[in-house]
Amino acid sequence: MTHIVFATCNASPDVQPSDAVVRDALVARGVQVDVAPWNGSQKAFEGVDAVVLRSTWDYQHTPMVFQHWLEQCATTGVLLNPLPIVRWNLSKRYLLSLAGLGAPLPPTRAVAPNPVSIAAMMDEMGLAKAVVKPEFGATSSGLSVVERDDTPGLTAAAEALAMPGIMQPLLTEISIRGETSFIFIDGAFTHAVTKRPKKGEIRCQKEFGGVSEQAHPPDWAIEGARHILQMAPDDPVYARVDAIILDDTLQLMELELIEPELFFTYSLEAADRFAAALMKRL
Repeated sequence: MTHIVFATCNASPDVQPSDAVVRDALVARGVQVDVAPWNGSQKAFEGVDAVVLRSTWDYQHTPMVFQHWLEQCATTGVLLNPLPIVRWNLSKRYLLSLAGLGAPLPPTRAVAPNPVSIAAMMDEMGLAKAVVKPEFGATSSGLSVVERDDTPGLTAAAEALAMPGIMQPLLTEISIRGETSFIFIDGAFTHAVTKRPKKGEIRCQKEFGGVSEQAHPPDWAIEGARHILQMAPDDPVYARVDAIILDDTLQLMELELIEPELFFTYSLEAADRFAAALMKRL
């Protein structure tokens, strides 16, 4: 019997509702599916056919330990997504690579985790307000909105970074239009969800008060998201392109290839396609 483990984390060890739908689709195919935290007992990952990265939402606290664990999984079985593309996607500096390839994203710069560097980069970019994110981050951890003339805020942002990070302009459109997540399985678009932050927030996750609903983006936006995905250095089995849909263009926020919520509760057909795609990779 094929044996797959969905990797979670000690902070959120249980299977997420979206992943439970995929688990059911795999079980219907005769697959044994277990769920285990990546930073828990390693016996759960021994001798399995594949490890599927799902809700590993605390890796940003120990990124080098996580990378070592990824390498161990890749040497003993199939890791999905594959190690090379996961390694590329671990650091948010991948956004700088995408910018160099012409991806439509806001101006993005690397920044050091100290208030002087943050202020200097804001001056260089001509920003009164900016968003700073740590190089390694999940679920918006360490993200801050900063104002150039707020000295205590700059200090707090540097402390929240706690590591090198990136800076972008604050896009107010996210509060108005929301952020759309385009889900792709083996390069094929399956479904989309628009996430909207609560008033006064830019973080769209439900733990910060965000709400989501199924979306039906125009064809040109889907093709734009597909074009961004094709800039990645490998072929992921699953991917989520997060972008703001403007009148005639996209603004890329993130290309998520490690542990994104894939919103399969909105599309059971997409969950079944994901299960089939996983089986093809074994």
